[in-house]
Amino acid sequence: MSMESKRGSVRALSVLVGFAMVFAAFVAVIPRATGTSVVPAATCGQGAVALGSTSSYAALSATSITNTGPSSLTGDIGVSPGSAVTGFPPGTHTGVENVANTASAAAKLDLTTAFNDAAGRSNCAVSVAGNLGGQTLTPGLYKSTSSLAISSGDLTLSGGGNPNAVFVFEVASALTTTSGRQVVLTNGAQAGNVFWQMGSSASLGTTSVMQGTLLAHTSITLSTGAQLNGRALAATGDVTLASATIVVPTTTAPTTYPVTFTESGLPAQTSWSVTFAGVLSSSMGTTNQFNVPSGSYAYTAGTVAAYTASPASGSVPVNGAPAAATIQFTAGASGSFSTVTFTESGLTAGTGWSVTLNGVLINSLTDTNAFSEANGTITYTIAAQSGYDATPSSGTLTVTGNSVAQPIVFTTAGSGGGGGGSNSPGTSSSGMPTWEWIAIGLAVLLALGALAAVLLMRNRKAGKT
Repeated sequence: MSMESKRGSVRALSVLVGFAMVFAAFVAVIPRATGTSVVPAATCGQGAVALGSTSSYAALSATSITNTGPSSLTGDIGVSPGSAVTGFPPGTHTGVENVANTASAAAKLDLTTAFNDAAGRSNCAVSVAGNLGGQTLTPGLYKSTSSLAISSGDLTLSGGGNPNAVFVFEVASALTTTSGRQVVLTNGAQAGNVFWQMGSSASLGTTSVMQGTLLAHTSITLSTGAQLNGRALAATGDVTLASATIVVPTTTAPTTYPVTFTESGLPAQTSWSVTFAGVLSSSMGTTNQFNVPSGSYAYTAGTVAAYTASPASGSVPVNGAPAAATIQFTAGASGSFSTVTFTESGLTAGTGWSVTLNGVLINSLTDTNAFSEANGTITYTIAAQSGYDATPSSGTLTVTGNSVAQPIVFTTAGSGGGGGGSNSPGTSSSGMPTWEWIAIGLAVLLALGALAAVLLMRNRKAGKT
């Protein structure tokens, strides 16, 4: 090898050593995850899909509306950019017929907006697949990666007593209902707040009953006797009807009825509470009252120190009339209740914090929250505190006639104070991801190897001179 070649090799190896050292330093100083990530709490409730001018349409198609038999549509019908409407009569509709005009073109644009709104939702999605028949679903976003069917049973949508509850179904392919199957609305759910978005088509079987607005990318078919309490809106294809019924729904607050819980057995001015249909009500009188639509709702009586509630929980049916329930409180035997004390550390003095134990919420501006509880196993939850993580944030306690103490440690959010001693997958005991250690190790080995090569070549050069 010539002297010039040797010098070139030395320079190349020197550059390699420098690069390896810089890479190792870079890997060592890049920001690392601490093992604790703070993610903003998601708001899972869905808002209604904005329908715009399509809200008045019983049927809207991009190409054609075809009807056979005495179909009855309550609402407008429209086609754009197509212009084919056939079968009216014998079919009837109560609204305006907009065909290839300015109004139908505007409605078609609004349909595209509504379709994209429904299709683009992802917050708190619940995965569903196959057959929804026989299930009861609560308000929310339901997402399918293929087709959905309502068969071998009816689908029930329960509003939970909330007339504004929204249901959104994202169906990647087709939606099908088999003959005679129904979507049933209960506990305040309204058809005007139910939306079905299909990546292809929707097909309603004979005499089936569907609730909600159908937003299909391609086509919608209502077979003989099918009923839709909603809208049939086809973005690129046609709407086909056979002696079917479509009624554009309205969303109005349903009639509500008072449900009154009356207590007996407590001293005057004693605070007591009931959670009914997910709503908590407290009172220092003898009654707690709620107003709900018809339906069946669960309740739980809150704990009152030194007393036992009977019944402590149950359900109350509301059938178009006021309803009532009575809760009897019985004083417990002496010594049958014990003090459960939660003591916090880590919060700034005077900061309010709260604990829910056995369904009862207590707030405090000191470092303790205390309860009086009967023997048994009870659950607790520490309320979220802005800027802090609580450890533990929830759990269970067992009361056996003796006082129980539970410490709660608050640490700055994201500081990793609630780690509990276990490492996240892919991290080392120091909190550094495993890949970073591997990268640093490889970089160091590369640097050492290159340095050794340089020294070896220099030694050989010195030996020859």
